[in-house]
Amino acid sequence: MRYIILLSGENIPLARAELKSIIEAQGSSIEIVQDFTRLLMIDTDKKIDLSGCAMVTEASRFLSDIDYIESIDFAPYRNIPINVRVIRHESAKDIDVMKIERRIGHLFYTKGAKIDLDCPEKRIRLYIGDGWSYAGELMFLSSKEFAKRKASLRPFHMPVSLDPKVARTIINLAGAKAGDSILDPFAGTGGILIEAGLLKCRIFGIDIDKKMVDGTITNLKHYNISNSMIKEGDAFDVRQMFGESFDAIVTDFPYGRNTKDADVRNIAERFLEYAPSIIKKGKYIVAASNFSDLKIPDNLKLKNLFEIYIHKSMSKWIYVLKA
Repeated sequence: MRYIILLSGENIPLARAELKSIIEAQGSSIEIVQDFTRLLMIDTDKKIDLSGCAMVTEASRFLSDIDYIESIDFAPYRNIPINVRVIRHESAKDIDVMKIERRIGHLFYTKGAKIDLDCPEKRIRLYIGDGWSYAGELMFLSSKEFAKRKASLRPFHMPVSLDPKVARTIINLAGAKAGDSILDPFAGTGGILIEAGLLKCRIFGIDIDKKMVDGTITNLKHYNISNSMIKEGDAFDVRQMFGESFDAIVTDFPYGRNTKDADVRNIAERFLEYAPSIIKKGKYIVAASNFSDLKIPDNLKLKNLFEIYIHKSMSKWIYVLKA
């Protein structure tokens, strides 16, 4: 299957890694056929589902180079309401967007499609850059639901919490899929667990602060997430508390203005030493940290390290580790 992928612009390396992880978690390979930074043409050996993606803006099933679009099979579009929209790449020189949209729209109309600009059943995308142009049928459009789940809109929230898109992204980097067991050993207000629950994962959370545990449970109920086990306790007592190994560990290591950097670093590095004993072999630990140089134990392999911008005085580092 060939797809055209438009990545979110916030962090291209992170977006690419998320895309690759999601596709591979579905048992498919991925080959980049054309690379225009934010826009990729990829081949996969299976049909893919990107509905859980956080950092893909949209994805289309490849139809044709626009120059050869008359040769495609128009039968699937007969009597179907469609619209046509140009997605202009930053490299594109001066183009008449409306003229191109009208021309291709008219072609589909002459082949039996109906034009409906407001409520189309199918959407045709025309991706145009400098010296290249591709047509695709839109298969995935990024959700606006992340904004509706920002921390300040939850029943229980604290001033510092991972953005829902970042939380979803790091879950995807762990290769998590429906039915997998996901642990957040420093659950906080439950932002990571909310996103994992919405992906139909089995979620397990611990926090040493009862207020956080109660708040997480409240937030999960707010989003109708029930497949969960949230406990008050120490992150280093996971095996005693849950009695199982996990398919993924995803967390935002604790930090705070009133906590010494040395103490925060020590907690993170101690947990990385402990983590291999509670995760299945070959599975992933993905952790956000304020430190770019955490010590990685020998029995974990650092696969990726990403920097993400939080605000002008703060960045976080995303560690992707394989057990």
